[in-house]
Amino acid sequence: MEEARTERYVRQVGGELVSSVIARSKPIRVELLSRTSRPRMNWHFRQPELTLFWFRNGCSQLRATINGRPVESEFSEAANLALFPAGTEIEGEWSVGPAFDYVVVFLDPKFVQSRLNGVIERPALAFGHDQLCRGLAELSQEATAPDNLFDLFAEGWASQALAHIARLSRSAEPAKPLSRGGLPALKLRRIEEFVRANLGETISLSALSDVAGLSKRHFLRAFQESTGTSPHRYVLDLRIDQAKRRLGETDDSVTSIALASGFSHAQHFSSAFRQATGMSPSLFRQQCRA
Repeated sequence: MEEARTERYVRQVGGELVSSVIARSKPIRVELLSRTSRPRMNWHFRQPELTLFWFRNGCSQLRATINGRPVESEFSEAANLALFPAGTEIEGEWSVGPAFDYVVVFLDPKFVQSRLNGVIERPALAFGHDQLCRGLAELSQEATAPDNLFDLFAEGWASQALAHIARLSRSAEPAKPLSRGGLPALKLRRIEEFVRANLGETISLSALSDVAGLSKRHFLRAFQESTGTSPHRYVLDLRIDQAKRRLGETDDSVTSIALASGFSHAQHFSSAFRQATGMSPSLFRQQCRA
């Protein structure tokens, strides 16, 4: 008689852990993690909870198997989320920068079951979702200094996030950031290359639509369908991404980094950076070098 198979859970991450913040409540456990590694990092993950990852900085490409099926996904500031149903096994290799940070939220199975009339079964890789990212930014800020209202906040966040996740799981191809009627992958790459090459300059909607070869109206609709975000937010995210790298890798002043990243002045940069990461540029630099 064949023996019953026991569940095997694993969580192995390469690189060196630089900092971690963990906050717990009944419905969720949230972890804010920073690591160093380059240029490759092994990853093996399988956990009993529905898990949402927000790769904020430094993780660009994943080559792996998910439940034995090979996958290859390109992550960017506009497509930096990943969702894994309970029991999903991922094993593979990341292409990473010298420093990277990410947020992981584990949703309690009993909480998920009590809120959903169904099961989340499909993983999703490298997708964008404005509402989830904004919620994760706020959750990360709350998790850095949880008070006696954190449990209440976490329950509300988890309920709202589950609604978004459930809708994502019903879509035809939730793992792909490109929607029907959106921009082809080649045009998206050209747009990203153009933006990265001109981050310190004013980037207009007309310039982006010209790169895509579309009218402004058609471009706006296709870009939103492809990335799940607006062109303005996309450019802002890439500017923040560049600023993170320069804060971690150079001794340039915050003002010079702000101007080189396309912000009109340091105050605007600091405000946008804090909103995106939950911390000031100076604190981010300190954590990178701790």
